[in-house]
Amino acid sequence: MLKASSVLAVFTLLSRVLGLVRESVRAALLGTTALGDAFTVAFMLPDFFRRLAADGILTSSFVPAFKSLIAKGDREETRAFLSGIFSVACSVFFALTVIGMLASGALSSLFAPSLEPETAAESSRLIKIMLPYLAFITAGTLIQGVLNCVGVFKPSGFAPVVFNITVIAAAFLLKPFTANPARALAVGVLCGGLFQLLFQLPFFLKTPFRFSATGLLKSLSNPAVKRLCVLFLPTAVGVGAYQINILVSTRIANSAGVGVVSSLQFSTRIEDLILGIFVVSLSTVILPELVLEAKSGNTEAFEKCARTAMKLVSFVTIPAILFTLFFATEMVGLLFGFGSFGSESVSMTAFALRFHIVGLFFVAAAKILNPVFFAKERLLFPVTAGCTSIAVNLIFSLLLVERMKGGGIALASTIAAAAAALVLLAGLGRHLKATGPWLVYSLKITIISAICVLPAVLLRSPLQQFLSAYPDSKTAQLLLFGIPAAVFVVLFAAISFAVNDETLKAIRRLGKSDDR
Repeated sequence: MLKASSVLAVFTLLSRVLGLVRESVRAALLGTTALGDAFTVAFMLPDFFRRLAADGILTSSFVPAFKSLIAKGDREETRAFLSGIFSVACSVFFALTVIGMLASGALSSLFAPSLEPETAAESSRLIKIMLPYLAFITAGTLIQGVLNCVGVFKPSGFAPVVFNITVIAAAFLLKPFTANPARALAVGVLCGGLFQLLFQLPFFLKTPFRFSATGLLKSLSNPAVKRLCVLFLPTAVGVGAYQINILVSTRIANSAGVGVVSSLQFSTRIEDLILGIFVVSLSTVILPELVLEAKSGNTEAFEKCARTAMKLVSFVTIPAILFTLFFATEMVGLLFGFGSFGSESVSMTAFALRFHIVGLFFVAAAKILNPVFFAKERLLFPVTAGCTSIAVNLIFSLLLVERMKGGGIALASTIAAAAAALVLLAGLGRHLKATGPWLVYSLKITIISAICVLPAVLLRSPLQQFLSAYPDSKTAQLLLFGIPAAVFVVLFAAISFAVNDETLKAIRRLGKSDDR
């Protein structure tokens, strides 16, 4: 499991780095301006459905069902299931695309009612350009699910690289031919979705599985398809709460002033960097493994798989949280401080990031805990956790937005993520004897991280004095962030090695096996 997730993480790392480059290009072209808010609102809808499909509903519902069919070995039944799901999913997302394009103005007003008329009109145009992206991502997600079920993870890991390269290229190549840079980025999103799909097709054709379009009624009459559709809504609530909260937060943040919406999205992108590289990679790999062990009744292997994943999440996210709390400004300035993204934008985004990043542990925990429930087809706790998260986020966003602006919205999302994680942990005790040891392990990693961050913080003042002659230099910004980060990582690795940390030992064994 660790080996497969590490291979996927390498490709995801490349994708996320390019994603940051993409966001840096967007920051330089749009900043936290009104046009930047227009693009943020417009991109939010296709991105919401993409996350809901790729990171959630189809993956969490589809993978367990398809893995079970593969185990049965009935080729014809498997083909009928794939064709049925493909037809239903495409029909749903095609309908959403048409409705969204026809109602683009209403959608813009719904999620951002405080936009100026000219900005709202531009947001509506951008929605129309980008919404067809849903068709490409729907088909691509199904193909990704099939590949993951047969243990092929590299294409789905590299496909986002294709998407990011396309968007970056479009921003520069199309900018001279569009009315504004936001439209060039929007066309890049559309083309990126298409190329992402086309990239995965050759790998899918190497598998023994095929599917084709079938009638909607025929598709829904298939028992396996019907069962998956019944699970669709509760799964959407369970795994889609994080994305739904982003929509709700954007709607509320729109009233907090120009640039708040954009600053929150830039803050979320940094959080997504860690989630994507480590946690999403791990959850993608772990779900087929959990399903296999659950179906075989191997409780010991099931618990070992889940326990390993949970401890790895703590090993990665807790140090990242503590370091980011102290170096948020340096991180944001280094990544996004270009062009239109000035010091005010950096300050606004760093303020939100400090509240967002605390929720990283809870969001990551939910992404690992949810597959445990899905593998055993126990949806009550994921649904309860999702509903709790949505309600808590709405209440605290309304309470905190006036006083804390973007920071209040970010804090509300963190509180909501913590509430959802607690619900899942409460339910986990019935199915997995790993909660207590995991929490003790998380406390140990927190203590180690706190020890390591202190020398990094003490280095800040001498470095600032040494580099004071070059305050706006990117090299100086890189050193102000990079040197403390290197000190922190080396100390954390050294102390983890000294205390014989089990997760570090597993990673070291993985490296040795790769060398052989």
